[in-house]
Amino acid sequence: MSDAAFIPPMPPRQTRPLSLLETAQVLRRNPVEILPVESFEFTRISAPFFGRTVHTLSGPDEMQSVLLDDADAWRKSPLILRMLRPVLGDSILTAHDAAWKRQRKALQPGFVKARMMKLVPAMSLAAQQAGEAMLAGGPVTDITPPLNDAALSVIEHALFTQATAFDRGTMRKAVEDVFEGVGRTRFSDLLPLPEKTPRLMGLSGQRARHVLRSALMKEIAARRHSGEAREDLLQLLLDARDSETGAGFHDADIRDNLISLVAAGHETTAIALTWALYLLACQPDIQTRASEEARRVLGERLPEAGDVSKLVFIRQILDETMRLYPPAPIIGRRATRDSQIAERSAKKGDVAIIAFYALHRHPRFWDNPDAFDPDRFAPGKRLDNPWLYRPFGGGPRACIGSGFALTEATIILATLLRELNFAPVDGHIVNPVMTVTLRPEGGLPLQVSRRA
Repeated sequence: MSDAAFIPPMPPRQTRPLSLLETAQVLRRNPVEILPVESFEFTRISAPFFGRTVHTLSGPDEMQSVLLDDADAWRKSPLILRMLRPVLGDSILTAHDAAWKRQRKALQPGFVKARMMKLVPAMSLAAQQAGEAMLAGGPVTDITPPLNDAALSVIEHALFTQATAFDRGTMRKAVEDVFEGVGRTRFSDLLPLPEKTPRLMGLSGQRARHVLRSALMKEIAARRHSGEAREDLLQLLLDARDSETGAGFHDADIRDNLISLVAAGHETTAIALTWALYLLACQPDIQTRASEEARRVLGERLPEAGDVSKLVFIRQILDETMRLYPPAPIIGRRATRDSQIAERSAKKGDVAIIAFYALHRHPRFWDNPDAFDPDRFAPGKRLDNPWLYRPFGGGPRACIGSGFALTEATIILATLLRELNFAPVDGHIVNPVMTVTLRPEGGLPLQVSRRA
């Protein structure tokens, strides 16, 4: 890659130690900014914090140690659980041990390839509707609402086949409001509080949670009342039975898992597409190359399941997008017993900050790491270590819907690029900010026009 390679916007990195107050301010403003420059030079930085050791990890071996090799010793951090449980309860994203395994087992069949490919028509329709919405927004439009609606449309179909009480606009607003509330760090979050310590939600977050819960409980009740069996994720949860007791999930458990799937299931895809279109808008030659592939593979017809594997360059763009802007740039784990992080020991109570964002931009592992270069994922350029690239996490708790998200994003991106052209808006500053996920602050306006 040349020295003139495109370097997209990125959060600043810390160049000196921060005081406790400064740490709280940075975490509240944008948690990914807490990463020091040393995280992009070394692969593990350990420092004391409130009587325990915090290990910031940015190397593949260190992450594999925590997330796979001794995963049972590393539990999701108390802070993450205190942030998410008021919304998600004890669902697949927050449960541990037997409860987590039971939920994962129940949902896993919903993400096998054959079932995902049946959703390609829904993905195609969602992409068309997103494109129409973007054009209707005028020559300059914020692309985030249409992409969120598209992803919500697909996850709605995957969850319910056909929903009865799922108003897409209302649900999108509720998801945004609830995670805006829980995702902002508070000064009290820096304290080593027990996992069960309540973390109160604001009034807007509580109202949004009520909207989500009410709508999803109506879907559950309607399905139970109808007695109809469908081939969707709600049906898998309704039909699941404990292998020992024969008991099914309570409706509240099903509801909380549906909220998890609605939030995570559309957020990852919509954000990846948002960043991908921004990067392509800034690099018209790459955008043209992608559009030509989409037109060559799809022609004038609707995308089909067999097209996904042929959209090679589109997939490279998505992989490179999620390298630069991983949906979850940082996650946390806490050691429940003594363990190892690569060749070094860790004590019970230690905290591991797993910085996928730093791993993906580490100059030890990537050439020109801050540059946008889809060809680094070209066929034949296989990574030496699969742990160098982890946009969906890793180990047994890796994202259950990663294949679903990639299939959906490939179909939607190809459909949009076949029809539309995207260009940046002069003077608009794009600022990546992390709440729960890494997104452009305040949305992302682009110039959108029909491709000739």
